[in-house]
Amino acid sequence: MKKAAPATAPGLCLLPVTRRESGRARRLNALLRLLPRYHTNRRWNAKTVQAAVRTAQFLLSDGLIGRGEVACRTILIDGRRLRLRLLFPAGSRRGPYVHFHGGAWVMGNARLDDGITRPIAAECGMMVAGVDFHNAIDDRLDITLQDCKAAVEWVVEHLGELQVERIIIGGESSGAHLAAEALLHLRERGRADAVAGFVSVCGAFDLTGSDSLRRSTGTSLIIDGPAALHNLRRLTRSLSGREAEGPLSADLSGLPPALLIAGALDPIVDDSLSMARQWQEQSGNADCVVVPDAPHGFNRLPTKLAAKANTLVREWILRTLAPLDC
Repeated sequence: MKKAAPATAPGLCLLPVTRRESGRARRLNALLRLLPRYHTNRRWNAKTVQAAVRTAQFLLSDGLIGRGEVACRTILIDGRRLRLRLLFPAGSRRGPYVHFHGGAWVMGNARLDDGITRPIAAECGMMVAGVDFHNAIDDRLDITLQDCKAAVEWVVEHLGELQVERIIIGGESSGAHLAAEALLHLRERGRADAVAGFVSVCGAFDLTGSDSLRRSTGTSLIIDGPAALHNLRRLTRSLSGREAEGPLSADLSGLPPALLIAGALDPIVDDSLSMARQWQEQSGNADCVVVPDAPHGFNRLPTKLAAKANTLVREWILRTLAPLDC
């Protein structure tokens, strides 16, 4: 794949696309404009979607299990049970890649992200640990954060058992926020050196509401912008101090290399741009790639742009791991 073309700021690139790829993406966007937007602040919405996901996953067998390429491990932390979904590549493995799923903090699970994580396991030769954290339908985002911090701390404490030295942390949308907070937690514990890299796709890093989110309207694709802002206000009531503002308000110095990918049409595109800029200023190792004609969650859509972005993530992971393989 061609390298991204340079943009105006250091570390900021535009994903190169052909006219044909852009045209296909725009046609799909025209269809998306006819569909209802998801209102992330409506808890009945999240409950309905989550029930449908659980039913579908119960009825559909997990094909990976029969081939021994997946395992579910339950860990007990402070009396709470937390499940990790472990995907294994064939042969020797690197990793793990600790992944936090999206879903506006209120829905989704690790298995739902298999379409993203399975290719990482297969092509990067990594064990992937997907975290099934508390979905904050009860608005208890503080519990969600506790789960994610505990999960990544457990993984780091068991690196010897997993036969690896360092990990990569990443996530999508709300999951990228949780991944960033987990990384900051490791740094507070003096364990940031255990993390080789950080990956974000369509990440949410400003819990006060970035400029692009505040400017967005109900016409934004896939998710309703004003509803997303209201969702943040509901969830942050359970947080205090810097965490109530999000990772963008944190000290980002001394962190590992980061790749942040954002869709140009995403209501929270400014989250990634601002996070990458601050990461670059304070740690000097952030890259941000903006994908033209791409809405929030575009990497799951059936487009060439999605395929290119997902490939870019896997290539970046391999380059980041290369020095560790020497």
